[in-house]
Amino acid sequence: MVKLANPLYTEWILEAIKKVKKQKQRPSEERICNAVSSSHGLDRKTVLEQLELSVKDGTILKVSNKGLNSYKDPDNPGRIALPKPRNHGKLDGKPNVDWNKLIKRAIEGLAESSGSSLKNIERFLKGQKDVSALFGGSGTSIFHQQLRLAVKRAVGHGRLLKDGPLYQLNTKAAINADGKESCESLSCLPPVSLLPHEKDKPVAEPIPICSFCLGTKEQNREKKPEELISCADCGNSGHPSCLKFSPELTVRVKALRWQCIECKTCSSCRDQGKNADNMLFCDSCDRGFHMECCDPPLTRMPKGEDSV
Repeated sequence: MVKLANPLYTEWILEAIKKVKKQKQRPSEERICNAVSSSHGLDRKTVLEQLELSVKDGTILKVSNKGLNSYKDPDNPGRIALPKPRNHGKLDGKPNVDWNKLIKRAIEGLAESSGSSLKNIERFLKGQKDVSALFGGSGTSIFHQQLRLAVKRAVGHGRLLKDGPLYQLNTKAAINADGKESCESLSCLPPVSLLPHEKDKPVAEPIPICSFCLGTKEQNREKKPEELISCADCGNSGHPSCLKFSPELTVRVKALRWQCIECKTCSSCRDQGKNADNMLFCDSCDRGFHMECCDPPLTRMPKGEDSV
């Protein structure tokens, strides 16, 4: 499973690089770690990990000269500029994005009989004027990240069918943006509880910014207050509305040790890396399960709105 840099930590590292350069010093790993730790209290191991991921993302530039590594702000369209938590001005014009509808539009527009690759889906959407207006320029990197996560979640919830690298719409699965069907079924289910191996497990400090719309609990992309749900493993957070969680699912998820899509492990075998592409997400609790770990084991992705 590919791990991405945390946008908030990337911004902290960029601030540290700027601070070190103002001091007329080379932005080395050691100086960046000291600056981030001093300003935000982040440990050295996490800073180095996020620095490496940011370099891979292209949001930070690594330059080697005579065996010494320096880091720079590339100051190009790939940079993700986060708004300050207390300043919502940059979020005022942030429109709502329905990823299910965008993915459906792309696959229908491509009309590829055998299915469409993620690369083709992304290329198609970038050619749409309305999408380009939303994610042009500095939003290119975050667009790719959110599209990839949205496609993976759509497969997990049965909205898309995956055959190797190709994706097709599941015509038997109606995309219900309001989650009404889920609400009706969830109300009949028994309450959820922590699994034995989840009890007394440490929880990461929540990051107070939504990874999707970059808003806070004071303001989501609809300019309304909304509590964040945070990953127990990495602290990444998201508004339930950005995660496409119904109110009923949100209540159930808050009672659990929730994991984001990047940290999701199989709740049966507790393994993350094994057959990550065959991970299913439960519609009633959002836990992850490998197809082979289900009881009985599954040999192919379920069709329709089947839950695990």
